[in-house]
Amino acid sequence: MAKKSKSKKSSGNTSNAKNIKALINQNKMIEKENAEAEKRKQEEAEAREQAKLEAKLAQEAEEQQAQSVTADEVIAPEDGVEAKEVENEEVVKTEEKKVETVDKKKKDVKKKPVKEKKGAGKRIKETVSELKKVSWPSFKDVVKKTGVVLAVVIFFSVVLFAFDFLLSMLYNLFQGNPIV
Repeated sequence: MAKKSKSKKSSGNTSNAKNIKALINQNKMIEKENAEAEKRKQEEAEAREQAKLEAKLAQEAEEQQAQSVTADEVIAPEDGVEAKEVENEEVVKTEEKKVETVDKKKKDVKKKPVKEKKGAGKRIKETVSELKKVSWPSFKDVVKKTGVVLAVVIFFSVVLFAFDFLLSMLYNLFQGNPIV
């Protein structure tokens, strides 16, 4: 019988060892998944930064293009056309571009967010939904706070009455009137 119990103990130890190995393998897999997730987050952050940088560069390029006339816009003189006419056309085109950019800037400045017109029904619905979000005090809290407000009002009214009475007595004293 002693031999059977020893064999049971050894089989129990092997199952524990197998469980431990399984847990270790599971932890390794979880660590790999976490590392991959972290790597994906970093790649996404880098992609967002790259997109921001590209957008900024594109915006700067558009601003520079709007401010100056590029060489592509200069028209070469055709046969029989004088150079002065071409220069005049270039000046006119440059002026037109400047006017367009100024007009665009003015339009951008003038654009204000349009307030949506809301009907009475929509306003009531919004009000009701906001009132549902309010955390209302309990009746006990309301009674306590009302009592505090009334006590403060009564206290200050007594203080003001006493102060007024003392000042009126001093005034009558200086006037020479008898104290009533």
